[in-house]
Parts: sequence; structure tokens; C-alpha cells
Amino acid sequence: MSGQSQTEQARAIFLHKYTYSREDLAADYQAELLNYSNEKWEYPQRAARLSAAVKRYKSFRMLCFIFEIADEIELDFTPLIVKRLCNRLFGRSGSQEMIVDIFGQKGRQHRSRDNLPSVIDGVVERYRLAAFSCQASTQNDIEQVKKAYQAGITITRQQAE
Repeated sequence: MSGQSQTEQARAIFLHKYTYSREDLAADYQAELLNYSNEKWEYPQRAARLSAAVKRYKSFRMLCFIFEIADEIELDFTPLIVKRLCNRLFGRSGSQEMIVDIFGQKGRQHRSRDNLPSVIDGVVERYRLAAFSCQASTQNDIEQVKKAYQAGITITRQQAE
């Protein structure tokens, strides 16, 4: 990995450990549907698992967007900068543990030259509309998966009657 840039190394970690596609989200919803039963009350646990799946998908899409930015501009993507960009562009920070794992550098002691409010503001201004589009697309994916899940629940309930 020594011939790779910091961004390429971060992307490799991200894709290897944290890939969670729309298909993965749909598969998690489908697994819950297969385990659904009118006989047992498991709503809180099921809701928690589905909520976690949605958060994983949102985090995955958010960090995919951060890597799109990284492909276009040269920025020192430290965990703090990524967290600030995510907060400003998406209104959420994602998993700090995941961001540190992906963008952290062992033994790093110097502060990023890009960790200035003016730099972050410039990136946010430049990518605000694209981030909004990414969020809308992500939300649309989630709604489609949820709609299919709800249809499956309805069918399961009708079959039980």
C-alpha cells in the first residue's frame, strides 16, 4: 500500500470493510420479513435492527460522496475534516469509529493545513447541491426498500388470517 496516496489507502479500507449497498439494505429488510411473525411481539428489536441498517446505508452513501469530493480536490482528509464535512453537508456525523478507521493515520502528529473554517466553508459551498442530490437519492432508495418491506408485511398478515 505504500505506493498509494492517503486517499487511495482510505478508499481501500472503506471498500474492504464498510461497503453496504442498496442491495445489502434490501437483504437486511428481506431477512426481517422472513423472520416476521404475528405470533410473537418483537417490534422494538426488529425496529432497532432496521434502523441500524438504514444508518449503515446512509453512512456508506455519505462516505462515498466524501470520496467523490476527494477525487476532485486535493484536501488533507483527516477524521476531523471528514466529520466536519459530513456534519455540514449531510447534517450527520456518521460513526466516529469508522471515520477514524478509514481516514486516521497512525503516528500522525501534525495538524491538517485544511482544517480551517474558510477551507471547510469553500468545500461545503461548492458541493452543497451535489450533497443534497446524494441525500435525496439515498432517501429514495430507503423509501423503496421500506415500501417493499411494508408490502411483504401486509401479505404475511393476510396469509395469517
